[in-house]
Amino acid sequence: MSILAAVSAALLVAATYLLARMRRGGGAGGGGRVVHGEGAWEVTLYQKLDISMDDVLRGLTSANVIGTGSSGVVYKVDTPNGYTFAVKKMWSTDETTTAAFRSEIAALGSIRHRNIVRLLGWAANGGARLLFYGYLPNGNLSGLLHGGGAAAGKGGAPASDSEWGARYDVALGVAHAVAYLHHDCVPAILHGDIKAMNVLLGAAYEPYLADFGLARVLSKLDSAMPAPPRIAGSYGYMAPEYASMQRITEKSDVYSFGVVMLEMLTGRHPLDPTLPGGAHLVQWVRDHLQAKRDAAELLDARLRGAAGAGAGADADVHEMRQAMSVAALCVARRADDRPAMKDVVALLKEIRRPAPSAAGDDAKPPPPPQPTPPPSLPTTVTATPASPVSSCSFAAVTDYSV
Repeated sequence: MSILAAVSAALLVAATYLLARMRRGGGAGGGGRVVHGEGAWEVTLYQKLDISMDDVLRGLTSANVIGTGSSGVVYKVDTPNGYTFAVKKMWSTDETTTAAFRSEIAALGSIRHRNIVRLLGWAANGGARLLFYGYLPNGNLSGLLHGGGAAAGKGGAPASDSEWGARYDVALGVAHAVAYLHHDCVPAILHGDIKAMNVLLGAAYEPYLADFGLARVLSKLDSAMPAPPRIAGSYGYMAPEYASMQRITEKSDVYSFGVVMLEMLTGRHPLDPTLPGGAHLVQWVRDHLQAKRDAAELLDARLRGAAGAGAGADADVHEMRQAMSVAALCVARRADDRPAMKDVVALLKEIRRPAPSAAGDDAKPPPPPQPTPPPSLPTTVTATPASPVSSCSFAAVTDYSV
């Protein structure tokens, strides 16, 4: 009898110890269940982190909110051991939100790219869904362009050779991220919600594509799918095929990327109410270019002012015109007329292709001769059905009837 009592006491002590550990949190490791609040927390971490669910939950206060979106609210969480990370709490646990939660985990749990936000882990119980990310201190691209973001609050601008150079680096980084999803991931991944607010900015303003709640693995859907009954994406950034219930493919992401590029170049939100006649940003730019007017007239005043004067300024404006032509290709009405993202990357690289100087260092090539009035884009991209987009170069004037 005494042996049985001793064994029972030992089991009780062990159970008490394990329960105490579980209450302290998921700790470092791959996963587990943590008792807290509305049922046990299921926790999965993708790397060894010294964090606990108690630390996480204490940080989910209104004072720590750093962003909100269609799928949830994001908090900055600081742990007692000095670790800082971001936590997205999904708005609800309904079927739609749970599907977005699972999509984000499925997409980000298995991919790694320098320009895609890193998912550190996740936690869920009967009342909440949480996603853990590396913390990025400079907010998002929308806040930087239009104010209200972390970077805008600091009054900071990216440390770069120029305002245009900084925006170009962001555009190229996002293009690399989307090209990785489309061309390097097997099966390919459709992001589904590319917009300025979903481009986060790191300590050096390097871009990270975020919010994969609407991401889809294309091979499971025959690489092309009809638009879902629930409108996916964000108004102002969605490709025309969403509204017409046509097939949704990687080219839908290309369109959204093109809108972000136009937003960076013009400084205008896609649904800017001050645009003439209440036009959408894409239509406003398209009308301007089809009229053979100079693309430089559409540039954000901050870009024009930062360019200054002289040969270097002329080169910057020339590059911005070229970037506008790439963006115009991306927002073509017909999906088949848009370039693949790998070709968008190639075209953007061609814009700032350095020419080695006699001293061996990189130098920006001089701008080509400017056209005589009336002004128009001096160098743009051409793409025809008979020729693959990958053969495009800045050699001919584009027909902006797309």
